[in-house]
Amino acid sequence: MDGQNYTIRKLPARTVVGIARRTSNADAAGTIPGCWQAFLMNNGPARVPHRVNPPVMYAVYSDYEKDWTGTYSYLLGCGVNRADKVPEGMEVRHIPPQTYAVFTAKGKMPDEIVGVWANVWSSDLPRTYTFDFEVYDKRFTRPVAKEADVYVAVDPERLKETA
Repeated sequence: MDGQNYTIRKLPARTVVGIARRTSNADAAGTIPGCWQAFLMNNGPARVPHRVNPPVMYAVYSDYEKDWTGTYSYLLGCGVNRADKVPEGMEVRHIPPQTYAVFTAKGKMPDEIVGVWANVWSSDLPRTYTFDFEVYDKRFTRPVAKEADVYVAVDPERLKETA
């Protein structure tokens, strides 16, 4: 993929609990900030039981209608050790083990995240459209030089073909 550095990583399964919205890239500029506002203003992270330590927030993209041009589910939440108690109004995403192209967005947020996604959409990455996610850890809470990682699920066999 030109213009954007990434690494390939295979990750184990993980579970995220949070609030979800159905959206599309055409509507995301309104839906996604509203999801963040609802989750943070209602003290969402503190309401999620069994959070992993250190705490990590995820933005999970799943249930793709077809590809990046269709609708998908967006869930903003916290990584958890188990999801036996899901607060009212929240949902669970069980992300299976997968192979990812991993990008790091650095700088002004959310502009840099949007820039990473724009590069992904125009790329030839062999995406699986299963579960993609962004990771917001302690690097994202810095006053300056913020960072967040974007994990895009890819087919490792097709990835070898494009290398």
